[in-house]
Amino acid sequence: MKYFWLTVFCALSAGVILSPAFPLTALALLLLLFRKKSLTFFAIFLFLGSFLATVHRISGTHEVVGYAKIERSSYVIATNVKIFSNGEWKGLLHNLKLYSKEVHAGESFYAVGKIEFHFAYPPLTMKPTFGVGTEFGNRGFEKVHSKLVEFKRKIIEFFQINAPDYSELFSTLVFSDPSFDASQAEKVRKSGLAHLFAVSGLHVGIVYTLFDVLISLFSHSLFVRRPLSVLFTLVFATMTGPSPSALRAALMLVVWNFFKLIDYPIEPLNLLGFVATLNLLFEPFILLSPSFLMSYCAAATLVGMQEHLKTFRGIVANLLISLFAFLGVAPFLSLFSTMNLLAPLISVPAVLLATPLLWASVLSMFLFAMNLQSAAAILIRGATPLAWAMQKLIDLSSYFLNLSGNFLAYSLSSALLLFLLWHFGHSPKNFTS
Repeated sequence: MKYFWLTVFCALSAGVILSPAFPLTALALLLLLFRKKSLTFFAIFLFLGSFLATVHRISGTHEVVGYAKIERSSYVIATNVKIFSNGEWKGLLHNLKLYSKEVHAGESFYAVGKIEFHFAYPPLTMKPTFGVGTEFGNRGFEKVHSKLVEFKRKIIEFFQINAPDYSELFSTLVFSDPSFDASQAEKVRKSGLAHLFAVSGLHVGIVYTLFDVLISLFSHSLFVRRPLSVLFTLVFATMTGPSPSALRAALMLVVWNFFKLIDYPIEPLNLLGFVATLNLLFEPFILLSPSFLMSYCAAATLVGMQEHLKTFRGIVANLLISLFAFLGVAPFLSLFSTMNLLAPLISVPAVLLATPLLWASVLSMFLFAMNLQSAAAILIRGATPLAWAMQKLIDLSSYFLNLSGNFLAYSLSSALLLFLLWHFGHSPKNFTS
């Protein structure tokens, strides 16, 4: 089956969405009576998705331990969560949103409080009566991640010292660090450029290109360049949390380059389905994250249109890429935010500014890590005119027309997207053969 992993992802997603009616979704196994192989696989993974979303739906007062992966202003998102029950610690499949000022990203924690389950991401929430975090309990990948989080904090402080007027812009552009004040955050939202300040495939691709070019100066071997470029890009993506969109892009780079190195053909949409399936197997409810939805839908739209985009070059290609990515996320913007109708046009100069800003930031991080702080400071200060231009573009575009989202706008934008993909040959029958 050509699109096996895409079928698996769609089935798992359907299973998660239908999990509140899990006993009824078990009837999907009746599809096994059909002879068509694609329906058989769909039924099996639909059942698996419902099952995974149903297990560990706990509530009540518990003692918990875990690792704080992502930090926001009032909470952290924790992974590797365990609860104390019947005299032993039992691991949970789902992530936990912990409302605590005492626990920070990069720390292992212990907390006591009431856990509530919500059909959202993260599905488990806790407002602890007691909570404490420490870095001394970190092991394995958590220890590596905590070191990267510590380095990220030093870089944010470096931005504040050397580019004080634009430190929030640099840190949010590079790390998705939510450091904008309310006024600036509103401007960014209205400008239609919020995607530039949520690390996604665009950022990962820009950073990967930078590392690939730099490493090519020392080695032309693909077996050296690509693994090293992917490794450094993974480090960058990990420092962002990693966010679902950054993780998606980084994992796609890993798998794509692996198959390229062994010269094995792979269908891009199937690759996207494979990476998305991995995400859902680790945390089924990530499907309900707006970041996850917008990242994968934008990527799927661009991948689906890639053959048609290859016929264009230069500014026209950039404009079409921006337009199709916008159409991919438009349904979700209609529900969760507002839509600036000029966003595809504005994104072209914005990306042209964001690219050297990202390159300068990542290079300054590298110089900082090499203990060349003076050179790093010169580089980041030299990039401040570009940051000024980006700020002016945000200010200008925030005055353009914005449409408030509603269900009607969601329905129309979804219908437009489906019609576009169908028109260019992506009908459902093409994915079941």
